[in-house]
Amino acid sequence: MSVKVEIINIGDEIVSGAIPNTNGFTLAQDLTGAGYDVVAITTVGDNKALIKTSLIMALQRADFLVITGGLGPTIDDKTNEAVADALNLPLISNVRVLEYMKTYLKDKGLTLRPEHKKMVLIPKGAEPIGLRFHACGFKLTYANKCLYFLPGISQQMVKILRHQVMPELAQSFPEVEPKITTTLLTFGLDEIQIELKTKDVLEMSPEVKLSSLPHFPEIHLLLSSRDVHTLNTVKERVKERLGSYLFGEDGETLPFVVGKLLKSRRLKLAVAESITGGLISDLITNVPGSSEYFEQGVVVYSNKAKVEILKIPENVIDTEGAVSETIAKYMAEGIKRIAKTDLGIAVTGYAGPTAGPEAKVGTVYIALAASQGTKVKRYLFKDSRQNIKILTAANALDWIRRYCLDDTFFHRN
Repeated sequence: MSVKVEIINIGDEIVSGAIPNTNGFTLAQDLTGAGYDVVAITTVGDNKALIKTSLIMALQRADFLVITGGLGPTIDDKTNEAVADALNLPLISNVRVLEYMKTYLKDKGLTLRPEHKKMVLIPKGAEPIGLRFHACGFKLTYANKCLYFLPGISQQMVKILRHQVMPELAQSFPEVEPKITTTLLTFGLDEIQIELKTKDVLEMSPEVKLSSLPHFPEIHLLLSSRDVHTLNTVKERVKERLGSYLFGEDGETLPFVVGKLLKSRRLKLAVAESITGGLISDLITNVPGSSEYFEQGVVVYSNKAKVEILKIPENVIDTEGAVSETIAKYMAEGIKRIAKTDLGIAVTGYAGPTAGPEAKVGTVYIALAASQGTKVKRYLFKDSRQNIKILTAANALDWIRRYCLDDTFFHRN
């Protein structure tokens, strides 16, 4: 059974971009995971007319609503008034809220001020919620639909949601089954390419929903269904279609997968970085236990460093240029030799905004040295300086992953 919910997040601070909409994110995750269908997330400022309109429209689309924000004592908190107008309900002083507020303020050595009395006024028929968490929210039933009004303060909202709202929803909609989700992690394909590879698989099983989640420079695919058997069947078919572009599932990261493969094959790695400035080594060593397979990393950013540390002949750099296939090869072989490792990976390139005489901005060379030889490839990335560095590091890690998985790596283009 499909039960639809709409989320409304209220606050000028959200629509202005001053703070991220973490409440909308948390609500969507929790409600979707429990099996409810989130049909919309509406964000609206502290504007009485807009709140009223959003509420009326949401009631037409959803089976229940969850609204956050605008319940405080200040002049910009207008949710209660907007709700009363929208549903043609009077605002009345709620005895429970009033008594709670008096006690709460007294314990803090404060007295009830006129501003606080605004929080006591809630629509007629509403039931206060959240008082045990020192927060003021309320639940209202209108046209046989439940409307939950929660504070905009995230910590308070989460407590009320998980300890009061979610258990009550489970009783109200016992027929709703939680959705099972799994995430497939890909690198090297864009969203259109992924769709072309998987479209027919998903069309055969419409009960499984796939959401493509760009997670630069990767694409994460979220598969969800209420039927675990069908979900697993579709997942395996999608994995077959994606082939080597799939690098992990759920919480696995590319550096984690690379580390697991290096460890299983008992390979030691060393890294020589120019363009990435240590980013590859940082990603690798962020994984606990990386000392078992990561031996050494050097940043040879200048030509002088390439000559002094990796012993690259100065005349070769002068002739070929620092960003070249030859220098990348020297770097990979040099770090492998110095560190006495099974593998040496190297990157050199121009991230911008300026380039060199031998190459354009975005030109990157990646080289991998192993017992089978040394492989070098040229890339041309068109992006910002930071993103070019990230793309370079990710591709370097993916080279290592592919080498560990494929004995024919050095024979492929």
